[in-house]
Amino acid sequence: MGCTLLIKEGMASLTETETRLANYLLSHTGEVIHMNAKEFSSACGSSPAAVVRFSRKLGFKGFTDLKLDLAREAGAGKPDDFQTVIREHDDMDTLVQKAERIHLRNTSLTYQMLNVSVLTAAVEEICAGRRIHLFGVGASGLLAMDFLYKSSRIGIPAFYHEDVHTNLATAALLGPGDIVIAISYSGETRETVLAARAARERGCKIIAITQANHNTLARLADYPLYVPSEEPELRVGAMTSRTSGLLLLDLLYLGVAKHDPDRTEKSLLETRELIRSLQKK
Repeated sequence: MGCTLLIKEGMASLTETETRLANYLLSHTGEVIHMNAKEFSSACGSSPAAVVRFSRKLGFKGFTDLKLDLAREAGAGKPDDFQTVIREHDDMDTLVQKAERIHLRNTSLTYQMLNVSVLTAAVEEICAGRRIHLFGVGASGLLAMDFLYKSSRIGIPAFYHEDVHTNLATAALLGPGDIVIAISYSGETRETVLAARAARERGCKIIAITQANHNTLARLADYPLYVPSEEPELRVGAMTSRTSGLLLLDLLYLGVAKHDPDRTEKSLLETRELIRSLQKK
């Protein structure tokens, strides 16, 4: 979970006080590591309580945990600011090289932003829950379908409907014990937000896969899992958001599969054998 990366991703949603804290931290990272909350707040014209709230908004228990993450980042070195576009005059070799760098960069950022504590808690909710309901439209719906396919192989009771009205009708009948995985890059997709809000009002736990900019879906979520902001070029952006979403869903899937490895192995063997029977004469 990269502290400076999370700050940059969510800068647009910060309050005036939080923006001052964020800008000072980004400009004086080496100094902030050695400050206490009172010293940091004084340097920014704020208060220690505001520093603590700022740290918790980023997903840390407090300012000390935030500083520990800053120190870890400083030891690892800063990621470069490589940005690239695909242009009409690029030959195929150039396109392949750019696509490789884009995907490698995006994958690295996704893992840097990952809050393992939130991921662990989300997996525990899924394992303890009654059913999983997935919400997402367009490209996000494709991610939901991928998770649905994987979960069906190991006996996870998951449900997804491509039809928006059916999804909303489903959300209206959920209750405590049901788990929702809501997927929206913007975090403002009307259909997904409406379904997630309805599910939350009915006592469901919400896992969100979205940007780290304090959007509507992120605020509704009990367990927000963040994807990096896309590059401005739409042709590239759709690729990276999809890849990031798949990575996070795969981690949820692997966490659930590990929860009961004997059952997982048995389910995989049984489903494989039945599917193979289709190939037999």
